[in-house]
Amino acid sequence: MSEQTTDEMTEPTTKKLFRRKPFYNIYKPLQEDGAAIQFSYDFLKKSIFLEAAKQKGVKLEIGSKEQFDWDNKIVFKIGTADIAQMLLLFSGREKVVKCLHSQQGTGRTGVLEINQKIYKEKLTFQLTLSRTANGATTRVNMYLSQQEMGVLAHFMRDSLSRMLGFVDETFMEYKLNALTKAVEALTEQLTEG
Repeated sequence: MSEQTTDEMTEPTTKKLFRRKPFYNIYKPLQEDGAAIQFSYDFLKKSIFLEAAKQKGVKLEIGSKEQFDWDNKIVFKIGTADIAQMLLLFSGREKVVKCLHSQQGTGRTGVLEINQKIYKEKLTFQLTLSRTANGATTRVNMYLSQQEMGVLAHFMRDSLSRMLGFVDETFMEYKLNALTKAVEALTEQLTEG
């Protein structure tokens, strides 16, 4: 069995390794007005992508793939400047974060807004993602708990470390592959013996 060093990895091998993206998903189907959001970190683009979809119709069975309108989802690319704003919210220094992305000359605008709120004497966060194109605005809203925001804060901080180059993705993936192969070899030895 030969192992590749990080320098010997070919581009197809590297791309294959990066298919597994760190992600954080929250699905909240309600009786009528639920939503789903998915955060994923893209190693190659060094960005986080937020995808949000509204609920279609009434609440369906848990796990139904038809629950959310992914065909009309909103996609928002989160960069370092956006995370820098969010860090102020996560640390309690700000109560509102608004990230605005506009594509000049196209009339397209995306806005990610997170507002700290009190609901039934508990701290919650309202996340609103909107997209304006051709004069029409689409919005997806979701309330996040403190626990969900805690996980999101960790996801954002870790992604920021990767964006800034503090984490060597290729080396980490290489080590993970080597560890996987070692476990497979050990498992094979144990089942033979």
